[in-house]
Amino acid sequence: MREYLRIFTNRRLWLGFGIILVFNMFFFWQAQKDGNYGMNLSANFSDSADLSFGLNGEIIDQTMDADPVRCHRIYRNLLRKYQSMDTLTAQAELEQMKQELGLLTEIYIIVQNQDQYYYEDQYEKYRLKYAPYIKKFQQGIWTREDVKSLTVAVDALLAQLSYLNGYEEYLDGIRENKDRLLAFSVFNDTDGFSGRNIIRTAGDFEKLAGISLSLGADGAVNAFLDFPLTDYLLLLTLIMVCLSFLEEREKGLWCIVHAAPSGRIRLAALRTGILFCVSAGASILLYGSDLYMGLAIYGGGIGLGRAAQSVELLGKLPQVCTVGGFLAQYFMMRIVSAFVLAMLLWLLLSAVHDVKLTIAVLAFFLSVEYVLYRFLPVQNLFGILKYFNIFTYIHLSDLYTNYLNADLFGYPAGIRRISQAALLPLGLACVVWCAVLSCIQKPAGGKSGLVRLAWLWNSVKDRMLRRLGLFGMEFYKLLFLQRGIVTAALFVYAALGLTFAVPVQDSTMPMVLTREYLMQWEGELNEETQKQIASVQKEIDMAADDLKRAQRQYDSGEIDYTQLDGCIRENEAAGIKQQALQRVQSRVNELQILSAEKGEKLWLLDESAYESIYGEAAGEQRQRAALVGLLAVILLLAGCFAYETKSGMNRVARTAVNGRGKWVLTKLSMALLVTTAVWGLIYGREVYTMINTCRTGTLRAPVQSLAMLTDFPVPCSIGTFLMLLYGYRWLMLVCSAFLVLCLSFRMKRMESAYLAGVGVLLPSLLYHYIGIVPFRFLSLSVPVTAMDLLLPGNGSVRGACAAGGLMMVVGIGSLCLMRKTVSCGNRSEK
Repeated sequence: MREYLRIFTNRRLWLGFGIILVFNMFFFWQAQKDGNYGMNLSANFSDSADLSFGLNGEIIDQTMDADPVRCHRIYRNLLRKYQSMDTLTAQAELEQMKQELGLLTEIYIIVQNQDQYYYEDQYEKYRLKYAPYIKKFQQGIWTREDVKSLTVAVDALLAQLSYLNGYEEYLDGIRENKDRLLAFSVFNDTDGFSGRNIIRTAGDFEKLAGISLSLGADGAVNAFLDFPLTDYLLLLTLIMVCLSFLEEREKGLWCIVHAAPSGRIRLAALRTGILFCVSAGASILLYGSDLYMGLAIYGGGIGLGRAAQSVELLGKLPQVCTVGGFLAQYFMMRIVSAFVLAMLLWLLLSAVHDVKLTIAVLAFFLSVEYVLYRFLPVQNLFGILKYFNIFTYIHLSDLYTNYLNADLFGYPAGIRRISQAALLPLGLACVVWCAVLSCIQKPAGGKSGLVRLAWLWNSVKDRMLRRLGLFGMEFYKLLFLQRGIVTAALFVYAALGLTFAVPVQDSTMPMVLTREYLMQWEGELNEETQKQIASVQKEIDMAADDLKRAQRQYDSGEIDYTQLDGCIRENEAAGIKQQALQRVQSRVNELQILSAEKGEKLWLLDESAYESIYGEAAGEQRQRAALVGLLAVILLLAGCFAYETKSGMNRVARTAVNGRGKWVLTKLSMALLVTTAVWGLIYGREVYTMINTCRTGTLRAPVQSLAMLTDFPVPCSIGTFLMLLYGYRWLMLVCSAFLVLCLSFRMKRMESAYLAGVGVLLPSLLYHYIGIVPFRFLSLSVPVTAMDLLLPGNGSVRGACAAGGLMMVVGIGSLCLMRKTVSCGNRSEK
């Protein structure tokens, strides 16, 4: 029982699993948010029909905006209304509602453009027929957002009903497909795999004939099955526990444990029980939290008594069961498969004598298995290796959401049946093998070929390390001894996936034309700009005069309607130009006033390119980039001094000749290099995005030419401002790095140092993702993003200087504290 106590009272394991659980719940919620809660926001608004219904106040809440949360709330209201109704009747009503929503969209467009000549006749026609609805649009009782939100919700429910009502037809198609394919000579050989597979597929789905499907809230089940991060976090939990079994080897106690009366078969039996308990507990907590959060987000009315095939994601499951029965079966399979994975991992780790090689062997094994699972073709001679694979049991949901028969010696075998049938013998084999290995494996046994190869590599590596100086050795410790290379690889992968610009949304033709004018007339404001504006205005006036003349000629019978229609269309185009020109003229007037106030000539610019990267709309992208950079700096530097304390080298280093000054200075230099590399990779990509998005010639323009930086007090060009901006960001990252080093200096263990470093980042996460505003003042990511402190409404230059000064105080204070600790020692070490 002491082994149970050792594992289940291990604070590091509990802390690690707690972080994993919180991490899983947070990113599950974030995934649902990024997926718009299952709502397709690109709904089709083109269908129209006679309007025969009013917007139901119980369905649409006028206080909400047209966002995914609002659309999903409307969807849930609609679902409650139609859930008890026959699915065919519900689909017919919703299709009619969708057509009427399309007409409402058309009415809205006509109302908004009623002053334009082209819409005048249509407005008069619609005004007589749909007067009550036009009045509600004009009074603002209904808005475009109301119609859009309801349309998105109706589309989501229609897609669900279309699947339910078409499922019987889908089953009929499988039966018809069987008869049609067997009629071909290529497939009619029932002694071959193709013929047997066709018959087997039809036979499997024959059991579902006549099944009754019903409408329900499928979002929780869909999110539960379609979140693969939990699978990897469960694998990480199992690896953590299996690695804890190797602690006696790390501490040199393997010989004593192996020689003890209960150090072999009994210890193996206890650890088998521990792995089963961990597999069951971790599976229930991780996947249970996913299901619980899914129910909280999407509503609890999933209908456990419905047929499992009522959920579209389970439509290819050839098994008659309810949603509740499926969930119970899934959790049982999840626990058993996790236990088999844990036993396999323990077997693999314990088979290697050298503890340092276990991680490398495990990484190689998982890489090979993933390559086979990911890239091996389905119908292949070695296709069985794709599904009889550790990642098949990691991604267990694929067995239920996909139907596939593998070629097993000419006979079709369902991958789900193969995987389920293999669990019991595979689990027994792993248990027996682990027990036998714990009995026969000798701690002082002869060295294996792998150990000899590692010894040869270490001897070569030692010769290379002798040639490294102090800086090179510190860099080697950071990358390899502290496993910084893994963090660096993950950081590069994350940084390459970052986006720094939001798409420029030109939703109307006037906006598109406004951008064209701005790019065409880009440059310093002068008389030429006014001449170009006057030239376009003259063309617009001529189009209006031509329309009036054509109208008189048409009334007198001199021209036909075709010619008049051409003039009408030209006038409509001129009206669009007029709207665009008014926006440009308004901006020109603002710039002229600002030029007079500031005493310098400003430029007329297409500001949308800069807004897409540095504006308020790109705030989320900047926050994500800053958090990735800060997390990389924390994970790379948090163990820098804690590693020395853990290994007992702090006191030894301080007694050396260069152990108080040069050694610490070298670590600080390395921290500066690491921080600069992180800063360069992230913001180098942002600069690359800026160069490819903005016209580089505009970098010479005064920065006050941008509306978002009109109040910037320093007279400089946009290029100079960007240099100051990126220099400020580098300085803020460096101050954050010094703070992390100071925390590392005070910690005795690397785990505590990493935890303290992540704790520094916690206010940033609470502010940006949870929205707790007071944590803004403790957030490190706010000064690193910098622009959030400068944009109107969010801050000012004075606020940016204050935040920068405070961060410099923190950085310099951290350096002073480290210097004092180096000179006087740390009381915790005495």
